[in-house]
Amino acid sequence: MFPRPPRLVIFDKDGTLIDFQQMWGNWAIGFAERISVAIQQDVRAEFADAYGYDQVSKRINPTGRLAIASMANMQQVAVQIVLPFGISVGDAYVLVQQAWQPPDPAREAVPLVDVLALFTAIRAKGALIAVATADDRAPTIATLTHLGVAHLVGAMACADDMGMAPKPAPDKILAVCRALGVAPHEAIMLGDTPADMQMGHNAGVMAQIGVTSGLSVAQDLQAFANYIVPTVAGVWQFWP
Repeated sequence: MFPRPPRLVIFDKDGTLIDFQQMWGNWAIGFAERISVAIQQDVRAEFADAYGYDQVSKRINPTGRLAIASMANMQQVAVQIVLPFGISVGDAYVLVQQAWQPPDPAREAVPLVDVLALFTAIRAKGALIAVATADDRAPTIATLTHLGVAHLVGAMACADDMGMAPKPAPDKILAVCRALGVAPHEAIMLGDTPADMQMGHNAGVMAQIGVTSGLSVAQDLQAFANYIVPTVAGVWQFWP
């Protein structure tokens, strides 16, 4: 149980609020296939290795790029993958941009719990809500709007925010805490990857809660998680 009620509840997005595999596993396969067609070379294995996707098990590595890297970083990696096939740097950037086609949150974001009910209950408890994600700001806003909870989120820290180091650096948590006037030790962090848990630890939050609804099993999270639950709905068992 938390030593006191948290003033701020910080959520990761993909794998924590919405189904990561549904959103990003299918996207990664499609992106690699579009690149393969464009350069007339099968580079699906190269993309799978670089992005942390197991083509056999169809699982995403919780410490791989798909789980924690920014969109900009994954685009840069894609460029590096196609360069050895005789494509100029300029053409590679154009090709990657044409094949990118990010997921549509309104069509592909599948909630893992009743997010509106959860967020409404948290706000009724007097706590604020923030989102700290490796996704960019525009799709994050679109996802939260699709889930009907954008109006309940007080602050966001996203991958394309200026000067924001990626997880597990504490930058995203520190940014939302500053924006909402809450000290990190008054906040809790919920996420589905080791990077989420380590980010919370590095920021000095009250507690890190790992969820196994996304990419990780309990043993992946236990090094930095204070608690581990199946979904974010389980946060209530620790509330004072």
